[in-house]
Amino acid sequence: MQEFELIRSIFQSSIMAKTEGRSDILLGIGDDCAQVMVPEGQSLVFSMDTLVEGRHFPFDADPVDIGYRAVATCVSDLAAMGAKPAFFTLGLTLPQSDPQWLAGFAEGMAELAEPIGLLLVGGDTTKGPLTITLQVHGYVESELTPKRSQAQVGDDVYVTGTLGDAAAAVPIVTGELHVTAERFDYFYEQYWRPSPRLIAGMALKRVVHSMMDISDGIGQDLQHITRASGVGARIEFNALPISEMLRNWQPESAGILALTGGDDYELCFTAPHSARDEIQLILQTLHLPCTRIGEITESGFVVEGYDGDTAGWQHF
Repeated sequence: MQEFELIRSIFQSSIMAKTEGRSDILLGIGDDCAQVMVPEGQSLVFSMDTLVEGRHFPFDADPVDIGYRAVATCVSDLAAMGAKPAFFTLGLTLPQSDPQWLAGFAEGMAELAEPIGLLLVGGDTTKGPLTITLQVHGYVESELTPKRSQAQVGDDVYVTGTLGDAAAAVPIVTGELHVTAERFDYFYEQYWRPSPRLIAGMALKRVVHSMMDISDGIGQDLQHITRASGVGARIEFNALPISEMLRNWQPESAGILALTGGDDYELCFTAPHSARDEIQLILQTLHLPCTRIGEITESGFVVEGYDGDTAGWQHF
């Protein structure tokens, strides 16, 4: 199947590409460029992620899972900016033209993209090792965008959800480790179906000072905030939120996985003490667990109760 026929048959006909009812998208998939109109009072934020077979996901993985995870990991960046998803572009390098694989991949993307209003507006395909690049775009009020550089001394440090499950899942999804059916189902889902905290990000942006998503491990990612803000941090190793499933399965290593494992795609944010009640109300309303794990200090980075390496995922 030729490139343009492939694009038409798999992507252009997808509901992800339908622009009806979207006044912000003037021209979608199929032209040389997409054309959009940013809504009044909003700014455009965008982020790009690349996933490579054998590096970011196993060889011969289910294309539906790959499609979902590709969207989820990229959209998580929008959540960290408190942004509303708008549209995305897709760069896809394939070893061969495989309509069945592409149909599954598109299905997985649509599973997450459609409910959050994320439309495909363009992209490119070429031949080579399986590589997926998404650039997601969203809208947010400029004055409310939570940046990494805005943490202040005395801020509380919070994380949403639980940490460590996705890292623990890696040997399971690669087939290196065999576990009970219950554990397989749980950890498989945690790895392939992360939940970008979009609603939480949009609600929290009004009360937080800084925010980011956790992709490379909280021990490493939080230091991106401290460096950008020119501050330090102290967190409690024993305060890191860990699921009962992980704690019961790997009690000795659960804390290290939570600190350094990565692939959690939860939110880490800092906020003043005065916002504690409002933060609790927001997260209770969303039925989303949230844990205070430490505070922002003047300098340094300390993990109390742990004396090992805090480095997380290394890309090189």
